[in-house]
Amino acid sequence: MARLVRDSRLESREARLRLKMRQEPYWRLISEGIHLGYYRGNRGGIWHARARSADNKRYIKSTLAQADDYSEANGKNVLSFSQAQEQARKFAHKISRSDDLEDTKPYTVKTAITDYLSDFKANGKKSYYSTETQINAHILPVFGDKLISALTFKQLNAWKNKLATTDKRVRSSKKLKQEQHYISDENNDPEYQRRRRATANRIITILKAILNHAFHTNRVETNESWQKLKPFKNVSEPKIRFLSEDETIRLINACEPDFRALIRGALLTGARYGELTTLKISDYNRDNHTLFIHQSKSGKSRHIPLNEEGIKLFEQLTIGKKAQDLIFTRMDGKQWKKNYQVRPLEAACNAAKITPIINFHILRHTYGSALAMRGVPLQVIAAALGHSDTRITHKHYAHLMPSYIANVIKQHLPDFGKTQTSNVTYIKKTSIKESI
Repeated sequence: MARLVRDSRLESREARLRLKMRQEPYWRLISEGIHLGYYRGNRGGIWHARARSADNKRYIKSTLAQADDYSEANGKNVLSFSQAQEQARKFAHKISRSDDLEDTKPYTVKTAITDYLSDFKANGKKSYYSTETQINAHILPVFGDKLISALTFKQLNAWKNKLATTDKRVRSSKKLKQEQHYISDENNDPEYQRRRRATANRIITILKAILNHAFHTNRVETNESWQKLKPFKNVSEPKIRFLSEDETIRLINACEPDFRALIRGALLTGARYGELTTLKISDYNRDNHTLFIHQSKSGKSRHIPLNEEGIKLFEQLTIGKKAQDLIFTRMDGKQWKKNYQVRPLEAACNAAKITPIINFHILRHTYGSALAMRGVPLQVIAAALGHSDTRITHKHYAHLMPSYIANVIKQHLPDFGKTQTSNVTYIKKTSIKESI
């Protein structure tokens, strides 16, 4: 074990708290080419390390953990002066074997978010915008300036619980400069509470993905503080909303012509709004009557077969147009862009007396539900909707297939022995008229 270096400024918490706050850490040479640094902040100090690179041309820095200024050292995310020296030497040894680590400033959650979103976008994931929106709303304001190495389970768990109990935010218009407003749980509604916890779980998943990305790219030493953070249980079971045939007819009739085509396209294909609005004429195959989705949310492509009504719709929408033209356009010929569907759908729901007002994704559920209730196998529904496997399909639509489930049980459940026959039978009930 390496010799412990003494330093009257850093080895006791009382001495450290007497140091003046400054931008640069207080550095102490602990071995040749290796320094331990202490940065004093408003809420306690942070240990840092720096060591010479393998070519001896530069220093490489790393954030180690919190100092034991206000919490007892545990050798992991809170370190004493001696423990910090040991971690600094381990860091230097790692550099001597590999020069992969970057010369970085203290690695904050904000920096980790930037790195994560850069990789996220480079991999072409379709949910980039919604992920970034959730980050900006719920993660960046709370953790942006915090060092990842200083995060504690207590902090993360408190944030998780606050997410689940905060009132639901309502979408506001940036153009109209509307103030943000919220919907509270005035009636102590279990479904409202389930949805808030389910939303919290989705945000927790995003934060853990960011922090795991930092860990797997060697930007932090440990993932212990967030590895123990568990999602809320028994909240993901969806209460699937779908429209009846009567409701779909009323909705379609209430739409303006350009939006009506888009609504019918969703009902006849189960495609998402973003998939429909980017479809080109060349994506419709007139020979086998299928629609080609280049990239779905899962990143995979798929072919959607059309029924007779779907064929009629897409023949009408594609005839006389160029291969690169969009299939669905607005009345002025321009593209349907993100969120352009929200207000027309709300207006159509009000006119059609559909309550509560649906979002566009419910049309996709209506497509899947209609197939399930007609006994279409889950594998077929999964392929049409672009699910990567049947687990999601089963979760959403299996309960709508009572005849299918009943038939499978009848075919495969054993008899467990024969039931003995009896002369006792039910007496048929007769009406008063029959007894006269």
